[in-house]
Parts: sequence; structure tokens; C-alpha cells
Amino acid sequence: MYQRPASLFKSFAIEKKSVTVDAQGRPRSTYAAPSGTISAVLAKADPKQQERWNQLQHPISHVITQKGRPQAEAEDRLALGARKFYIQGVDEPGELGLWTIYYAEERFDEH
Repeated sequence: MYQRPASLFKSFAIEKKSVTVDAQGRPRSTYAAPSGTISAVLAKADPKQQERWNQLQHPISHVITQKGRPQAEAEDRLALGARKFYIQGVDEPGELGLWTIYYAEERFDEH
């Protein structure tokens, strides 16, 4: 089986983060139903990227690259089926609107 560049793109659902206050007055984070989708490439973060983000106290496990301007922001969540990726940072190289890089941590618990 041959891999083509177009077969690398996956469809991620964007879940926006919202913060509410519970009955005890504590902030509670929730994620809304998907507000849209993006087509992006998923890759594991390399050790240099992981160390850089660990030093910023925002651990990452994956890098998600999307063509076009950012549609999600830090603290949002990208869902790929049952997998959840929490966005730690967003980078738009050159700020030309050509590509967006999301630095994300895959989590298996409900955060």
C-alpha cells in the first residue's frame, strides 16, 4: 500500500473550552460540543519539542499541522474519534495564514 500526502490528513473536531463556577464557587472547565472541524496532519512531537514545552510547564506529546489560519486556540481540545488532544500552544509560522501548528498533549482521562 502506498501513502499519498492527501491520505495523511485527518478530520479533527474542535471543542471550545468554557469555564463556569460550580455551587461551591470553584471554577469548572467544560468543553462544548464540536463547533467545527479541521483537516490536519498528526505527528508525534520530537524530544527537542517535548523538552522545550516541558520547560514552559506545558507538556506536549503531539504536533498537529493544519493548512490555513488557526481555527482553534490554546486550551481548546481537538477530538479524533475517541482520542482527545489538548492544545497547549498555537504557532502560525510567518503569520501569512498558510499553515498553523498546534502543540498538543494527548490525554486519556477526562480533564
